[in-house]
Amino acid sequence: MRELTPEEFSDRMLAIQRARHIFIETGLTDNITHAFQAYQSIFAERERQIFLAINQDNRYKSPMDKFERPLCPTCGSNMRFRQLPENEQGYKMQLICSNGQCDVVLNDTHDLQWWMDNLKVKNGYSIVS
Repeated sequence: MRELTPEEFSDRMLAIQRARHIFIETGLTDNITHAFQAYQSIFAERERQIFLAINQDNRYKSPMDKFERPLCPTCGSNMRFRQLPENEQGYKMQLICSNGQCDVVLNDTHDLQWWMDNLKVKNGYSIVS
């Protein structure tokens, strides 16, 4: 599987968020693959490949897995990234604590590309452009 460019990754993440909002949050399905397929066939302006890969900690893999993540200010666990749609507050991302017992969610005005440019790459990974 080829790596996505930052633009392709951002486009994919926004499409998945729209699919989740339209089909999962409204209760039409609880399966993100089905939601994304329905979004593609009904709303999408262009076709995107559908693939999901599960990481060892039961979450979807992400290009962000190659980076050292910021730590939760409360419990010290890794923070996860959620891209946000355009909003009045100017928030582009949320950083969410990966610890299921911790409810820290931080709003952030930086975009995903900023984070990718400013986080350290983990040992054993390389950045492919």
